[in-house]
Parts: sequence; structure tokens; C-alpha cells
Amino acid sequence: MGTPTPPQGGTIDVKPSDLHRVAGAFAGQQTPFDKAAKDLVTALEKYPDAGGYGTAAQAFATAYVEVGNRYLEVWARSVVSVGGAAVGFATTANNYSRAEAANDASGKTPAQVQAPPVVIDKAPDYGPVPDLKWGDDDGGDDFIRSLLEYVPDVVWHILRPLLEHAFRWGKVAEVYPFPQQHYLNSLSQSWADMTMSLSLTESTLTGQVSGITQQSNSEWYDAMRRFCSSLWGTTAWGKHTGGYEWGHDSSAAQTATHPVMTVLFDSAMKISDRLRDFAEAAVELNHDVWEIYSKAVKQAVGDLDLSHLDVGDLKEGAKAVGRFFKGLAKGAVELGAEITLNIDTAALNAVVEKYNNRVDALTPQLRALKGDIDEAYRQAPTYAAEEARAEAFGARSLNEFKKEHKYTKDDDEKNHFYPLDLANDEGLYGGHSIDKHVGLSDDQLKGRLRDDSSASSASTFKDLPSAQRYTQAALDDIDNADRIEKWIERVERRKRNNPGWDPNNSKIQPPVELSFTDVTGSTVSGADYATAGDRAQVNDTHRVRVVLRYRDGLDPPFTVVTSMPVN
Repeated sequence: MGTPTPPQGGTIDVKPSDLHRVAGAFAGQQTPFDKAAKDLVTALEKYPDAGGYGTAAQAFATAYVEVGNRYLEVWARSVVSVGGAAVGFATTANNYSRAEAANDASGKTPAQVQAPPVVIDKAPDYGPVPDLKWGDDDGGDDFIRSLLEYVPDVVWHILRPLLEHAFRWGKVAEVYPFPQQHYLNSLSQSWADMTMSLSLTESTLTGQVSGITQQSNSEWYDAMRRFCSSLWGTTAWGKHTGGYEWGHDSSAAQTATHPVMTVLFDSAMKISDRLRDFAEAAVELNHDVWEIYSKAVKQAVGDLDLSHLDVGDLKEGAKAVGRFFKGLAKGAVELGAEITLNIDTAALNAVVEKYNNRVDALTPQLRALKGDIDEAYRQAPTYAAEEARAEAFGARSLNEFKKEHKYTKDDDEKNHFYPLDLANDEGLYGGHSIDKHVGLSDDQLKGRLRDDSSASSASTFKDLPSAQRYTQAALDDIDNADRIEKWIERVERRKRNNPGWDPNNSKIQPPVELSFTDVTGSTVSGADYATAGDRAQVNDTHRVRVVLRYRDGLDPPFTVVTSMPVN
């Protein structure tokens, strides 16, 4: 998670074509990022029956599936986040081009628009992580064959069933079939390989956004850092939790903060490590049990008397052949009993106990990953949120982060009392309508109330188009427009009469509001969350509230601090 290095000099002139290039790069990176998860599941399916039998192995397998499935769900949400950003960059490029063409009185400037890239906009279902539990093949065949290398061929076929019975002697029966160490090692490597896709995706996307950033402009560079971190789950109210920083990155930070990516990276490595630890426990179990059985077989074969067998009987007809096989069976029974008698049951039980303890110690380590993965699942931004953030960063970049209003939503600017473009106003003197109130999931609304003690409620518009529509409607309402006009007049009158007074601290009170018959968004009240926690009710809203702060030098002379749906 490297921090982009500011260029040595020069300036950047971002054009709509640059945003389309970035949009294409994001969409192009989404495809292999999605494929990496599909390839993981395919690779895991190649190694069934890896975990063996027994309570320790089954507990590990249960935790592994639970953690693995949640991991894939987080990955799927991250895929969607990337797609939203891709479309957002293309959308704001097209909006800008249309606005430029509309503002050309000569009509000679054509709108250079391109269709947004086709992306994955719904979380893929990668299917469940294949279980580690044992299937139809008990895997004991190779093990028993290796033990029978010490047995004379003449008794091999009759001895085999007896040895299979003895093979489950003592506590071995509790863990047999054994885990397949080679399978477990392959699974471990497949999980470790996920980190390569994560690193490539993160560095590529960061590089693309860095390429449209004038990093010598502190506000621009700070917004770039914030956007890149939001793509991986940071928020304005995020806290340091579980070793991960969930608050927005900034230019003041020494290293980049991309928590969802880091959780996925760390978790993949830890799952890989636990599978490798399991494989090492399997190697030791197989070796130690084999040594005990091997010793028993060697001793039994060394003591076996086969002198009563006469291979020549096979040449004397049916009766003689019958005598031969009776002797063969007798020898096999003797050998089977001998093996049973010579098995060191105490040593065998100790080996199994050691194995169980070793695997039991791995399971809580695996389950411990669930908390961070669950948090990443909650915080991974929605398609709508990242589409809106990309539109905002793209719009501000096209205007070089100038401290001014710019309207590029459509060609209808002259038909509004106070035309407002939320994308172009995002971050302008602290405006945060998009960052805090667009595209949040129900869980993210509750997460804000969990982490932001200053919030009396949390609310969100469904997407940026609805946020823009309801906010502009509130400003266009004739009564609200009249209030705003009179508020501006009062501030400017006081400014003239009091040269030392700072008008930029003035907010319109109460904030501008407007009611609608349709649903404007959703909200969770702080009081309900304090009582019910994550079971708090998410309610539809039918109003919008717009907080305006006076800003000298702007036209019109105010900024939208925030716009949000309310009850």
C-alpha cells in the first residue's frame, strides 16, 4: 500500500478524455480482480477430502468454510466498488463535455461523449468455499500398501482386510482417514496467491487516480488520497479498529490507508499459514503413525512361520490347492493377530492426542480472522457510493480544484434560482454531501452511529442522481429561495457595517428543508441505535435538509456544507 510520490514539477491539465481513460482502466482492472476470486474457488475444488476425519479436523474445517465464505463476500463487494468508480469517472466526463458544448454560444463545440464502460454492478456469487471434510475415498489405500511391502506375497491378499481393521486401532480410529498434507499445501498456496491480485489491483487503481492529480496542489492531492482510501472502505468517521485504520487517508499520513484491501491481503496470508500449519500437523501424524504400524508389521513378519506352506501343492489338483489356501489363511490370521498384539497402543494414542491438540490450537486462530473480515464486509463501499465519489473527484479535477462553483450536470443551469452541482461542490470548503450521505448501506448507517458519537442520526440518498434532484428541488422551492436571498442580504449588510466581522461563519438557520411525497432516502436515528444497536430500524425519509454556509467570493456566496434526507 505505497503512498504515491508527488511529481518533481509541471502541471496537469485534466480533460474529459483523461477521465475516460481512467474509467476504462478501472473497468479493465475489475475483470481480472473478479477472475481471481473465481480462480480461487476453482483451485480449491481440485483438492477435495483434504482435511481428514476427527473432531479437531472437523472444527477446523467448519471455521475455514465460515471465514472463507465471508472473505469471498468481501471480495465480491470490492469488485462492485471498482465498477462504480469506473462508471463515475465516465459519467462526470460526459457531463462536463455536454456542459461545455451547451455553453458554446456558437454551437461549434460538439459534446465529446462516450458510453460508460460495461462493469459488474452487482456483487458476484462465487459460490461456497469447498469443505475440507472427508468424502467417499478414505485415502487409506496408499498407507496400507506401504505397510504391506514387508509381507510375503503369498499372504498379501488375505492379510489386507485384517490390516485394514487393525489400522483403526486405538485413537487412530478417531482421526482416520488422515488429512492429505499435499492437498492442504496446495490449498495454502492458492490462498497466498490472492495477495498478488490484490497488490496489482490496488497499485494500478491508485496509479490511475494519481495520474489525474496535481500533487503540488495540497487540496487536490489530499482529495486523491481520500478517494483512493474510500475505495477500500474508509469513511470520514472511521476509527482505528482491530489493527486497521478505517478513517479517510490524507496527505498528512506517512503511508496509505486502504483497510478493506489490507484485511483481504492479511486474511489470505493467515488462512494460507493456518492451512500450511495443518499440513505440517498432518505430515507429523502420518509419519509417526506409520512408524508405529511399520514396526508392528516388521516384527510380525519376522516372527511368522510359513514353513507349513507348500507351493508345490498348487500342482496336485483341487484338493492340494485347497490345502494350500487353508494354510495361507492360517498364516494370514496369525499375522493379523501378531500385528494387533505388537501395536504400541499407548504410543499411538499419544501421537493422535498431540495431533488433535495441534489442530485444535489452529481453529481459534482461524476464527479470529472473522471480526476483521466482517468489518471489511460492512465497510466496503457500495456501487452507488463509489460512482458518486468518482464523479466528484473527476469533476473537481476537471476544474483543477478551483475554489468556485461550477455547474456541469446538464444544460439547465439558467432555470434554477441557485444552480448547484453536488459533484463539483464536494470538498469545496468542507462540503461533504456525497461522502457522508450518498450510497450508504443500512449497515454503514449503523456503523456511523457506532463510530461517530457526534451524530444524532445517519442518513443516505440512494445515489447521486437522487441526491442532486432533491437538493436542487429544495433550493428551487420559491419559499426557500426567498429565505436564502434574504439571508445573503443580511450577511452582506452586517459585513458592510462591521469590517472586522467574518461572514464565513454564518449559516442559514434553520437549514433549508423541503418535503416530498416520494421517498428521498433512508435514515437511522441515534436514539434507536443507542437502544437497539445493530437491530435499530432503518426508516424511509420524505424530506431533504440542506445546510448552507456563507462564503465570501463565491457566486452565489455560499457552500453546501451538506445535503441529507431526513424525516
